[in-house]
Amino acid sequence: MSTYLKVKVSARRCQTRSALGLAAVLVATCCGIDLLAQSRAIEYWFMATSSKLAKINGTLFSNTGNFLDFEERVLLDEIPHAEYSRGGVYFFGTSNMKWAFTTWDLPGEQRRFIGNFGIGASSHTTQLRFIRYLIDQRRFLAAGWRDLLIFGVSFHLGRPDPPTSYFGSLLRRDGLFMVDAHGSIEDAAISPLERWLRIEKARSAGFIWNIGHLTKGWLTALGRSRQRLQHDPLRYHQNWREYMGVDWEQDMKNEVERFKETISLVRSQGAQMKVLLLPQGTWMDQLPFKGRYEELIRALCQLTSTELIDLSRAIPDEKFVDSNHLTVEGQGGFRERIMGEILRHLREAGVNPSSQLLN
Repeated sequence: MSTYLKVKVSARRCQTRSALGLAAVLVATCCGIDLLAQSRAIEYWFMATSSKLAKINGTLFSNTGNFLDFEERVLLDEIPHAEYSRGGVYFFGTSNMKWAFTTWDLPGEQRRFIGNFGIGASSHTTQLRFIRYLIDQRRFLAAGWRDLLIFGVSFHLGRPDPPTSYFGSLLRRDGLFMVDAHGSIEDAAISPLERWLRIEKARSAGFIWNIGHLTKGWLTALGRSRQRLQHDPLRYHQNWREYMGVDWEQDMKNEVERFKETISLVRSQGAQMKVLLLPQGTWMDQLPFKGRYEELIRALCQLTSTELIDLSRAIPDEKFVDSNHLTVEGQGGFRERIMGEILRHLREAGVNPSSQLLN
């Protein structure tokens, strides 16, 4: 073999080794990130730190776990691992529900039987479809009367979701769900290996995002002292009028009809159902939406003999980050007011054997 050919072969071998080495580094890096992202200890630390920074900075705290957002964590991590056979307490609602009640720091034995499945920017129609999916695909409410569904409501649920809604986009994000023309949700027909790979890809992306989010929170906390939150009711009014639209009253009636279907669906499974009027700032009283929506909800609860819990004035205005989402202190206040209801059900249903829970 000529010297030229020897040099050429040697160069190709070098290129191959370099390429394989680079590929090995990339694979090892991805595996390392995924292993870190799967750590519950790191996840807990992320959420504890994020909550502290949100309290300092006066910003929203969301239990994203090691995912990009709250809903992705619920869909890809909490729901698949939840134990539905023994019963529990489950919260549904839109963004002011998901950000009102935190579960990440509950004792482990309680967290197993308490779920917050709120979906941001959703309607009663979307919530109905989501609960149908859980029943059909995940055996949700299989424990009958031992299950209690608490539906956190506010007028924000009274607006229909467009096809390009947040939840619809979320379902399409990772290729793990299918939605038909009627809005019915199903798990995508993919292999268990491909499903696992897609979930871990989402988890790893969320882990990296969390690092950036915490870094931003730290820099914000270092750069300023905490200031009292300022609310602008006029801006809130304008934003919600635009959001609800000119046909808001008819849309609201239609969505409350879907809520009536939701109550019927839950009861058809033998589960218990309660409706919770979520805390709202006093600035909402000056809009027509809150009063009309609550009028419809009260009438529906009376018609269907559904218990109504009114916490609409449970949290003062200064405990809101914005027009309808609670601060970390507000979340603590909400939990204090609702935990009695939760623990009472778990005790009466005999769901949790923990002596700490039963005390």
